[in-house]
Amino acid sequence: MLLAVAGLSSAATSGGDAQTSDSEQKKPGFVPPLVWGTERQWSLQLSADQRVRFERRDNFDLDKRKADNDDLAFVRTRVNLDLAYKKLWRVHVGVADARQVGARTETMQEAYWHLHQLFLEARLREDSPWSVTVGRQPLEFSEGRLLEYGTWSNLLKLFDGARLRYETSSMDLSLFVVQPVIYQRHHKPALVTDAPHPMRHAFFYGAYSTFKWWNPHEVDFYALGLSDRNKMRTFPSTVKSESGESGTSSRYTVGARLRGPLMKHEGVGTLGYGLEAAYQWGNVSSDDVRAYMLHADLNYKWEHPWKPVIKLESNVASGDRRFGDGENNTFYPLWGSSHTPYGIIDFVRLQNLRELALISSIEPTSKLKLQAEVHHYWLDSRTDSWYSGPGLRDKTGQSGRDLGDEISLVAKYTLTKRVSLEGGVSHFLPGNYPRKAGKTDSANFVYLQYEIKL
Repeated sequence: MLLAVAGLSSAATSGGDAQTSDSEQKKPGFVPPLVWGTERQWSLQLSADQRVRFERRDNFDLDKRKADNDDLAFVRTRVNLDLAYKKLWRVHVGVADARQVGARTETMQEAYWHLHQLFLEARLREDSPWSVTVGRQPLEFSEGRLLEYGTWSNLLKLFDGARLRYETSSMDLSLFVVQPVIYQRHHKPALVTDAPHPMRHAFFYGAYSTFKWWNPHEVDFYALGLSDRNKMRTFPSTVKSESGESGTSSRYTVGARLRGPLMKHEGVGTLGYGLEAAYQWGNVSSDDVRAYMLHADLNYKWEHPWKPVIKLESNVASGDRRFGDGENNTFYPLWGSSHTPYGIIDFVRLQNLRELALISSIEPTSKLKLQAEVHHYWLDSRTDSWYSGPGLRDKTGQSGRDLGDEISLVAKYTLTKRVSLEGGVSHFLPGNYPRKAGKTDSANFVYLQYEIKL
């Protein structure tokens, strides 16, 4: 069982696909809504979107001696239907289709036409700040570090359960109890992806709050829980301690986030900041959990037609200090993003990580945004794993911490209010840690995508 809370506002300079917020899900579609009733109290809205992304992956194992380069594409299509009665209740039904094209290796990103979302959102009265949502739904909190719906992946993060929300101009509070939804299944005996289904053995629950009474600053507090019940487990494999003992897992996360301006120079720009910290405890089988996460950034936004922004960001997520000591110190980022916050090549996540990044963006026109990023990565614990990327581990700690550097450039062009193009390039230079494991070659990533929203 696990506890946590986070902030709602997006980071000032997030690359890649933007997150899909609650308000975006309710925007009118290309087809005008069908409205009827004596007071036009009923409405039926149809909407759809499709995203196609082409990728070139070079040397992702950091070893040119192995022929692992790949050209591939991902296609995701979604169709949504919303039936609403006044502002009292809304039924949302969504179907989706996710496919990969031309991949040399299985990317686990396919699920043909399937029920994607199905939920009821209701209020006791139209002006009530309280609402309840029941069914299969997304959950979006924080800036993507702990929990996001996401749009980069073909297979998006969903949950089955109930969410109670209290929302006013000064406060946004959510209480929820859900089961995570996964797409993976065992198939004689391979692991494949298929229609989403709940993890019967796992429960995710907690409280997330955003306070705006200190305007223009936002203050978030959160407490989340994730429970794995050993007797109900059907997938994935059994949870084991460092000594190999099977059992349940219970992880609790509490934290806080603070974001706002430090000072404003009239006619020049605004200096802002962001802070977040979270602590985890509980157990993984017989091992105790003791882990933490820290985030800090400084950003400056110029008052200029090109809207230039520069941000210096640092992230720390603890790693396991010593294997076999009966204590697990690796921070688990729940269902947080692994794409935009830490570079677009996806070689790291908020787990056993120290990161320092410089991110800048400009908008030369109202339709074009350019963003450049430089990241340097270290392991927090030299004896824990490099999660994501080549996935190395040196239990002796003799390989050090230096993972390497990533340099990226992302461009997004909005053709119309419904059609956008996006592309990016990234270059990863390995540090001393992978080099000592024989991973001495650089990696490259290029992508180009279009998205249509109807």
